[in-house]
Amino acid sequence: MFVYKKWEKFCKNLYENKIQSTTAYGALKDKKENFLILKHDVETNPQKALAMAKIENKYGHCGVYYVQAYLLESKENIDILKKIKELGHEVSYHHDVMDSNSGDLAKALEEFETNKATFEKHGFNINTVCQHGNPVVQRVGYTSNRDFFRSQQVKEKFNEIAEIMVDYREKIGVDFKYISDAGYGWKIIYDPETNDIVDSSDKDIKLKALDKVLDFIKNENAVILSTHPHRWNSNLVSAVIKNIIFKTIRFIAKVLKKIPIINKIMSKFYFLAKKI
Repeated sequence: MFVYKKWEKFCKNLYENKIQSTTAYGALKDKKENFLILKHDVETNPQKALAMAKIENKYGHCGVYYVQAYLLESKENIDILKKIKELGHEVSYHHDVMDSNSGDLAKALEEFETNKATFEKHGFNINTVCQHGNPVVQRVGYTSNRDFFRSQQVKEKFNEIAEIMVDYREKIGVDFKYISDAGYGWKIIYDPETNDIVDSSDKDIKLKALDKVLDFIKNENAVILSTHPHRWNSNLVSAVIKNIIFKTIRFIAKVLKKIPIINKIMSKFYFLAKKI
C-alpha cells in the first residue's frame, strides 16, 4: 500500500545501501552513467508531494516533481512548490497540451509557451519535462501528449528541454530502466517511449512491493522510479480505501468506454481522472 511510512523505509534503505538519487536535470547536466531518479507526477494536491519531498530530503535524496500547470493558479500551491525546490528537488512541468487542445499543435505550442513562462516566473526552470498520460481521453489524429515533443517544430524550438518520455534516453545516452506506480502497483515498463504507439504492456514486469523495487535498483546502473504523490497517504486505512475506489472507478471506466457516446463524454471530462 502507498503510505508515507513505506516510502520513508524505502528512502532509508536506499541511503543504507549507499544509493543516492538525483534530479532528472542533474543527471543530464552531469552526463551521469549511473543514476537513480525519483520522479513524481504532481497532478493534484501539492501538499502530498511536499510530504514525500521532506522524506527524501531527510535521507539526502533529491528528485524531480513534474507539476500540472493549473496548480500554479494558487498562491498556496506555489508556496508549497517553492518549499519542495528549497529542499533540493527539481520542480518542472507535467504537460498535457495536446489533450487540452484536441491535438492542435499550434494551440498546444501556444499553451506550452504560456505555462513555461508561468513556471519560470515563479523560479522553476524548465530543463526537463514529462507528459501526462490521461487514460480516458478519446484522441483523433494524434497518439498521446508525447506527440508534442515528437514534433520536429517543438524539438527545434525547445532543443534545450529533455522530455522524459520521449528523448531523455537519447539526450543522456544511457539505457535506463523505468519503473512506475501507475495503477497502484509497481511495474518495470518495457518501452516507456513508444508504448502509446505499440501496446507492449504484456512485456511489463510486475514488482510486488517496494522491497522488490529496491532489490531491482541494487542490480541496475540507471533507473527512473516514477510515482504519483496524490495516491500516497499517511495511514493504511486511507490507502486501502483509495485503492478500492481507484480500482472500482477504473473497472467502471473500462466498461463505459465501450459505449461510444459515454466514451465521448468521459473524454471531455478527462481532467477528473487527476483526482484519483
